[in-house]
Amino acid sequence: MEPMKPSRRSPNHDLTRNEYALSPASRGVGRMAFVLGAMLVVVLMAVVGLRFFENNLAPTSYLSDVRAENLELRKELAKLRLELEVELATRSELERQVATLNEQLKQVGDELAFLKSAGARKPEK
Repeated sequence: MEPMKPSRRSPNHDLTRNEYALSPASRGVGRMAFVLGAMLVVVLMAVVGLRFFENNLAPTSYLSDVRAENLELRKELAKLRLELEVELATRSELERQVATLNEQLKQVGDELAFLKSAGARKPEK
């Protein structure tokens, strides 16, 4: 008989000897949700803190001055808008008048040319 050859080990042979455990796949998603939630809480706290500071801790006189200046600027803006509307209406009317005067000037020039040509050909007696 032939001597028995040692059996070759399969590369997958070690896989059967060790114990393996599957970890939950949602572990990374949970961390991501926690980080996003923490960031959201920080942003909300910053907004709330800013509003609290504006309403309670900022100097009242400063806020009153800013509001008064804002009101003055709004009034000035309204005045300037009205002036602009008047300016545009005036310009439009002046352009219309210029067009009318140019037409009249053309008619007068035509009449003058006619009279000059009629005066140059005086009938002889």
